[in-house]
Amino acid sequence: MVEQIKQHHKDGYELMKIRKGVEEGGNKEFSIQNEVLWHGSRLFVPKIITLKKELLKEAHNSTLTTHPGGTKMHHDLKTH
Repeated sequence: MVEQIKQHHKDGYELMKIRKGVEEGGNKEFSIQNEVLWHGSRLFVPKIITLKKELLKEAHNSTLTTHPGGTKMHHDLKTH
């Protein structure tokens, strides 16, 4: 998934402008780490609907995903 995002970070006029600003030191909101664009501490995902849908699907279906009561449920199960 990160490789796909990395490829899209090299496309598009707006993203190229942001990357250039970061590289020249004029854009402090973003950073580039391992060829990937970050906005603060968050991975920057370009406005590509198929990419965003795939990312959301992966995050939602992950075995590490929990619902809001997940911590309580974990503690309840741990005691039994």
